[in-house]
Amino acid sequence: MTPNKKLENQPLLVFKGKQVEASYHDGISIYSGNPCIEALPLLKTEDEVIDDLEFYPDFNEKERNLPNHLRLHLIQIVLDIFVPMSFHLDLEQRFSRMIRIGYKARNPANKLFWQDVKNKIDSMDDAKKTSRCQRSIATGFTILGISGIGKSTAVQEIINLYPQVIYHNCYCGLNLTLTQLVWMILECPADGSIKGLCLNFFQAVDDILGTNYYEKYGGNGRRTINEMMPYMARAASNIHLGVLVIDEIQRLTKLNVGGYEKMLDFFGQLINTIGIPVVLVGTYKAWSILGSEFRQIRRGTGQGDFIWDRMQPHDEDWELLVEALWEYQYVQHPCKLTPELSDALYYECQGITHFAVILFMLAQVRAITTGTEKITVGIIKSVAKDCLRTARGILNALKSGNIEKLKDCEDVLPIDIEKFIESEHNQLTIEDPPETRSHYPDENLDKTIERQEIKLTPNNVLDFDIKQSITQKENISTFSNHQARKNSPEDSANPQNFGHLLEVLADMKARCICGYQAFKEAGYIFAATEHLSDV
Repeated sequence: MTPNKKLENQPLLVFKGKQVEASYHDGISIYSGNPCIEALPLLKTEDEVIDDLEFYPDFNEKERNLPNHLRLHLIQIVLDIFVPMSFHLDLEQRFSRMIRIGYKARNPANKLFWQDVKNKIDSMDDAKKTSRCQRSIATGFTILGISGIGKSTAVQEIINLYPQVIYHNCYCGLNLTLTQLVWMILECPADGSIKGLCLNFFQAVDDILGTNYYEKYGGNGRRTINEMMPYMARAASNIHLGVLVIDEIQRLTKLNVGGYEKMLDFFGQLINTIGIPVVLVGTYKAWSILGSEFRQIRRGTGQGDFIWDRMQPHDEDWELLVEALWEYQYVQHPCKLTPELSDALYYECQGITHFAVILFMLAQVRAITTGTEKITVGIIKSVAKDCLRTARGILNALKSGNIEKLKDCEDVLPIDIEKFIESEHNQLTIEDPPETRSHYPDENLDKTIERQEIKLTPNNVLDFDIKQSITQKENISTFSNHQARKNSPEDSANPQNFGHLLEVLADMKARCICGYQAFKEAGYIFAATEHLSDV
């Protein structure tokens, strides 16, 4: 089959997997005699699942001595790490049971199979009709969790343990020519519309299998919703779809009550009538519509909803993740994982997998570009402050323990990793020309302090702010009197305290901010108008 040429102007990103020829395996007795089940991989033990899921990129300690610009590339391999955890094993078992149970009542080796399919689809058009075909025992469930917790990645990794497409030709000596689409993942349309979902479904199938369903069943986008929904069910049956995953289901909240109810009812019919499992994946924002509606529609499937909670501090899953990350230190002074570092990372990411990985990676970027060459608590905190602004609502809700707020939080926008790395690299390039920059971080810091002492003494700052208003002698007198009134003797921001100046400079380096901002925050720089009133 050749791909539908009419789709070339309507690109759709589709997650794709392996395509294989059918090879049948003897399994447990309740699944025997069904080619769609026997062609699936054998049931796996927990250890086998862990071996298949885990991925740890190669790491070479010698690469820590490479130039900065090369290490900034290498650091990004931490994004590829996949650490199997307890909830991944639970999810794998759910998919394993669900796919096989869904096929159990849809056996293409059964002579009555196609008549059963026709009766089931006809029953969707007429609610009063009662189909006498074999009762569906298919299941479906929802996966709800915080944005960034790892839901979509986990589903993709687990479902990719199965081939996506299996081509059958002969089964037990009988001719059996069929194409089995084991799984498909779709994103809920941005507007949450049913029509958009149906059209995306037809396009995705055409892209994977080379069919022409978009034209045949979608009418190139001209058919009505009521026409396309039965066609979508028919197409799903024709290709022996094992499970349909709908991601970003929280987008349904954009519809009015009647709109999302109609779509959820359609998903329920796919499960209960046609026998095709449906998994809905989304954030807590979808709780209000999925918490009751979809559960009632499914008629009690037995799988149970999967509420994906964050990792807890010091639990086994969190320790597995952090220990795995810590093996990938590209800084020149790698450090041991201490409780203080683990706690700081947890506090800033609140046990959300994606944020933990991003913070660990970008903390190394900052450690390299500032010359620190070591991951510290201060660097972790500064990177979190600069990079997790879009996630602040979610993180604050978790820190305060107000979980109800999570239902109102919008999706977190992706963190622009490339922009951060480019910005940090530019700071490194601007600070010293390559020929003058020392290879030793302590010397770099000394040079920075020396330059800042010349540029930013209190007298220089004062002279810059108000020299056009009063004489320098009056400025110094006024400023000294003002400081005497404003600051107590114990004030750590006292300009006479040279040690504090060094602390400010170190903070400036860690946060990669300009000297003016650092000294202003520390209380050394004031606006001219703040002191003119005292003259």
